[in-house]
Amino acid sequence: MRDTMRLVLILLVLVVSLPVWAGAESPVSAGPIQERVMVVWGAGRTRDEAESLVESYQARSVDWARVLEAGSAYPRVIDGAEVPGLRPGAFFVALGVCEVKEGEVMAKVFSALEPGVSSRRVLWDEGEPLACPELLPGWSFGKSARMRAPGGTLTAVTFDHMEEGGGARRSWVLVLALLKKEDVESTVIEPPEDDAASEVKGLRVGRGELVLEEELTAPTCDTRTWRFSVERGAVVTKQAKKPSKRRDCAAEQEGASADG
Repeated sequence: MRDTMRLVLILLVLVVSLPVWAGAESPVSAGPIQERVMVVWGAGRTRDEAESLVESYQARSVDWARVLEAGSAYPRVIDGAEVPGLRPGAFFVALGVCEVKEGEVMAKVFSALEPGVSSRRVLWDEGEPLACPELLPGWSFGKSARMRAPGGTLTAVTFDHMEEGGGARRSWVLVLALLKKEDVESTVIEPPEDDAASEVKGLRVGRGELVLEEELTAPTCDTRTWRFSVERGAVVTKQAKKPSKRRDCAAEQEGASADG
């Protein structure tokens, strides 16, 4: 009889204790848990290392600030132990959290600018709103290329712009960067003519250089070739322009005016 009473007491203690243990191991969620994609700029072993990556993003993002932006209230340092899908023991610099398809697309855009960018499938508490990186109105992701160069990696990424009103006017910008081991040398290239209308027709790796082919449609009909290389540790830009023999832009513009 005494052994039976002891067993009953033990069972009562276990029944009372189970909710306490469950509460300690599984915090109450503020909303449903969904699979999302986190766009990650980089990660550090400590919070201080991650904070230094935030600073590097803020410095680099000046080049694409008018084209592309991180999610609202990002970049943020997130402890890997706090989000399922991240690695415990590391601190991640997130640029935003997105729906799965949208997140993979934005990770591709950012990884063209910085090869260390990745996308991570995470289980996200929907009690916190999603905030995905995005291209600003009128802009779209264009072309990208990279190559090994003396002292680092030379990357080139173009973004296309379509200006509405008074006839669609196309333009572009290119973010060019030499990614070195310790720092980054970067610049932004765009058509030098204030009233130019043009588009990038190609971006490729040549012999020791990156080559961009541009087609101008206003104020003149020309093609232009931009060449980017690294000499003595610095980025060198060269360009050559010639009349286009493939199209009669003047006739096209006269025809467009007559139709209007």
